[in-house]
Amino acid sequence: MIKVRLHGRAKEAAGLEELEVDKPVRTFRDLLEELTLILGENFGRHLFDPRKSSVASGVILLVNGHSIKMLEGLETQLVDKDTVTIDTVDILEIVGGG
Repeated sequence: MIKVRLHGRAKEAAGLEELEVDKPVRTFRDLLEELTLILGENFGRHLFDPRKSSVASGVILLVNGHSIKMLEGLETQLVDKDTVTIDTVDILEIVGGG
């Protein structure tokens, strides 16, 4: 079982803040595909493009507090009892004028 915590747009798209995935998943890619099946295509479109096998820009994916970018990316191995945090970050440019 893997605990998944959702924040930002991921939370809005899913309609919940936390869930547990009971189906065995080996990698982060497997987890994102399973979450898309559970939560629907709308959720998946916000985070992951399976055709390109890539994560949307502005999405931060953590496993036990560590970014998957610093691990093995989507091939990061998951084990039972891992905690996965999915967060989205928007960076806005502030423009001023007079």
